[in-house]
Formats: sequence, C-alpha cells, structure tokens
Amino acid sequence: MLVQFYNVSKIYPNGVKALDDISLKIDRGEFVFLVGQSGAGKSTLTKLLIREEIPTRGQIFVNSRSIVRMKRNQVPKMRRSIGMVFQDFKLLDSKTVFENVSFAMEVIGASTKEINIRVPEVIKMVGLKGKEDRFPGELSGGEQQRVGIARALVNRPLLLIADEPTGNLDRDTSLGIMDLLYDINHKGTTVVMATHALDLVKAGRKRVIELERGRLISDKRPGDSNNDFTSY
Repeated sequence: MLVQFYNVSKIYPNGVKALDDISLKIDRGEFVFLVGQSGAGKSTLTKLLIREEIPTRGQIFVNSRSIVRMKRNQVPKMRRSIGMVFQDFKLLDSKTVFENVSFAMEVIGASTKEINIRVPEVIKMVGLKGKEDRFPGELSGGEQQRVGIARALVNRPLLLIADEPTGNLDRDTSLGIMDLLYDINHKGTTVVMATHALDLVKAGRKRVIELERGRLISDKRPGDSNNDFTSY
C-alpha cells in the first residue's frame, strides 16, 4: 500500500470544511483519477499528500510513513518520492528544457555526473529528444507539459500527482499527454490525476475517486457495473 488516508478532515481557519472524514487507500502501481466539481476538495487532498497542508483530524501515510507526525526537517526528503505535474506547467522561462529538468535534481544535491546521465533519459522518455536547448517560450503547450512531466519524473518518484495536466491543452494534445501518463504508470509509477475532463476519465477505464463538498461519494474500479459520476 502506497497511500493511506484514515478519517481525514481539513477545516480551514475561515470555517470552510474542505475535506470531511476521508478514508481511502491507493496501491503501488495504481492509476487513479480524482474527480469532482470545483470546491469538491481535490486540490486540498493533493496538498495534504505533499504536506503542503496538514489535516485537522486523521492520519495520512505515504510509503508506510505518517506525514502528519513527520518532523518539518523530514518533509523535503519525503517530497523527493513524489513528482508534481501542474496545469500551468510552472517552468522557469529563463532556463532551457535540460536546465528545467536538471533543476529538480540540483535542489536535492545530485552530482553533475548523475544529472548528465538521468536528464537525457527522461527527456527522451517524454518525446523531447533534440529539444534540450529550447526555452519554454519556443515550445508548444503540449511540449511544455512534457517538460513538466520530465521534471516530475527525473528523481524517480514512487508517486506522480498530476493536477489538471490537460486543462490548458487541446484534445489531441491532451490525448498525447494521457498516453504518456499511462506509459509512465505501466512502468511502475503510481499516478493520481485530478481532472475535470470526464471524457478522458471515461476513456481511461481506470479507478475513479469522486469527491463532492469534501466528502468521498464514489470509488469505482474498472469493471464496476455502474461507472457513472453522480455529481455531474
């Protein structure tokens, strides 16, 4: 078991209950879609996973370690096992493709030798071989997202969290990004993808966790007889 939530609630200081008594488990190697309307709690759940937020109640385990009880100085090491992909890419405009990806290794103290071996591997994996020296402004939206995925993968994470990774992309480009994420998952990385794109979810035939107003209202796996999404 890679991720475990036990009776997790998150109430913000303004009184908003973002998550309400959430319990779920995600196995190693799973691909999970996280769906729900805006305000359902998807972003809060992902922030809890990387310990950007701490739950008001409950326990969260990642790779068998409690990230609630974890000391502050242990958090950076824990985050190295998690890759993040964002809707708006969050690339550094002044850095090349190679430099954007290598930066994720530099911040954890990787050697130049390690960087020069690993970065070309992941750039090739995401289909950008030959574009190492391009800057983000010289790339299409889909290519920029591939750089973001390469950056998330470069430290070999156990878990990849993708937050609306196709939200700024056209359909054809989105399908290419989904194929890449499925391939990454097939090679062993656990993927949790928050999305509004229900056409991609239905086509994917993966596990679907649905939130509504902070509560887990549905958890469907491939082959379940009823795979509708109740809040849509």
